[in-house]
Amino acid sequence: MNQYRTNQILRVAKMYYELGMSQIEIAKKEHYSKSTVSRLIKLAQEMGLVKITISEPTHSFSGMEDVFLSRWNLKKVTILPDVVGNKEILYQDICTALSDDLVRLIPDQSVVGVAWGETLSTLATLLPDMKRKDMSVIQLNGGFSNVSYDTGASYIVQSLVDHLNAQGYLLPAPSIVDTIDIAQAITQDRSIKRIFTMAKDCQTAIYSLGRIGHHTVAYQMGYFTDKEYEKLADVSVGDICSHYVDQDGKIADSSLDARTVAVPLKEIQKIPNKFVAAVGKEKTKIILACLRANMVDYLYIDQPTAKAVLQLDDKK
Repeated sequence: MNQYRTNQILRVAKMYYELGMSQIEIAKKEHYSKSTVSRLIKLAQEMGLVKITISEPTHSFSGMEDVFLSRWNLKKVTILPDVVGNKEILYQDICTALSDDLVRLIPDQSVVGVAWGETLSTLATLLPDMKRKDMSVIQLNGGFSNVSYDTGASYIVQSLVDHLNAQGYLLPAPSIVDTIDIAQAITQDRSIKRIFTMAKDCQTAIYSLGRIGHHTVAYQMGYFTDKEYEKLADVSVGDICSHYVDQDGKIADSSLDARTVAVPLKEIQKIPNKFVAAVGKEKTKIILACLRANMVDYLYIDQPTAKAVLQLDDKK
């Protein structure tokens, strides 16, 4: 595109956005048709000459947040509204609030542990630069060996590495294997054993929560037969970093957990700053289990889900 055309688009955009002129006024002034003006304004956005941001007013759910803080002794809870009923936008809102806190709360010379999943993949795209000294980032749980599904684990770890100026350590193994012997052999691998050792010094953990259901990745990837999954669903409400837990956040199936390649749940629980982002009422049960097991210090959640969590806890 030549400079004349670019200047033409920029001129129309400035009149529309900066001077507040209507499209009809611009058309008359520039001797264009209204459709031409509309097209030039659209081109200005597509070319990146105009960037539109929405400054959303702060919504206060302080009363509900206070209930969470007092009931579960959290360090902070952030409850955000589901403004437009769109899950992707809600992911972005929740993860933006989380990333804002990470800038202030991740210390120098520390280890950051991170899981994977849709929520964490969104977070990875929103991280600001927060350069630290002598940092390490570790993957808390294995992924999936099926190439048809990408957990995003490497991208998430790499994003934190880049924004923290850190060293990164992936956990290159499936989250669940066929036998206990295989799991034990994998965890004796030098590179994986190093991650488990580093986890003992981890000061920050960042993860979301997985629910039980036939639409979950673990089921879709064929890690369970229908019978096995139905049995698991009878005792578990979801998973925390691939560890399936009951309604109180305790390991639901010890034999399954022994086949799980992930930093042990008891080690994750010891991490002093656990950041958990959870979106959607379908995760109500696993969120409540996480709270009851003291597996979260900083919680980021949407208002409808927060309400459902409190109602479920009141019933029980």
